[in-house]
Amino acid sequence: MADPQRILLAGDLHMNTLAAIQVIDHAQTVGADLILQVGDFGFWPRGNESGRKYLRKVDAKLAASGLDLWFIPGNHEDWPALAQVPVGPDGLRIVTEHIRGIPVGYRWVWESTRWLGIGGAPSIDKHLRTEGVDWFPDEEATEAQAASIIAAGAADVVVAHDAPLGTEFLRTRFQQDLEPWERQTWWPAGAIGQADEHQDRLRRILDGVEAQRWFHGHHHVRYSSTIAATHGEVQVEGLALDGASLKGLTLLVDGDGARIIVES
Repeated sequence: MADPQRILLAGDLHMNTLAAIQVIDHAQTVGADLILQVGDFGFWPRGNESGRKYLRKVDAKLAASGLDLWFIPGNHEDWPALAQVPVGPDGLRIVTEHIRGIPVGYRWVWESTRWLGIGGAPSIDKHLRTEGVDWFPDEEATEAQAASIIAAGAADVVVAHDAPLGTEFLRTRFQQDLEPWERQTWWPAGAIGQADEHQDRLRRILDGVEAQRWFHGHHHVRYSSTIAATHGEVQVEGLALDGASLKGLTLLVDGDGARIIVES
């Protein structure tokens, strides 16, 4: 496949077939060459007919539209099942004919721009879930993975599920100036602390690879922010989730990760 010139980024889909189809239709409307989804795609094939049906329907829609979809694994995916999906010659996991999974730390180049994929995030709601059934310990990007990613060298654009620590928007939204137990939220303080630690780990990756742009989902809100890193200003874009408007759920960019303005 030739390097795409128009990439439609899409936020969390959570196995929502209607939302996925709307994204694919929108990709056609804006002339996208590829859909790049930022996690919580909805990969739940084991013992789940709804999950398998979702994959079949999305793949069929992609085929009919002449598009492929790559996804970053979010925390809400079946991680053990994904680990069993074969990896193709290009290093991507072959989920279906038109759907590819991006392994943690996977790198690729479009033209001369270096892209990096980082899946995972801690499930802040794991106390409501069952380990090994609907949440998995390997859902987080680990310290070892972070060290390996940094050691592999620079990347211009990062596509991740989680955000790096340091955006003013998320600092304010999640009261990150306060200790976890001081924040006005009903989520467990331990889970909040773990979420902060994961964002800090990703921030170290951002600094280590000297990223210029960072795209992510996970926090379910569309926003644009910047981080004043030591290597320069980094643009951070968060995407919304299924049920949000396409304006919040998607973002069209070029092969350098620069936003393409879509006429409304």
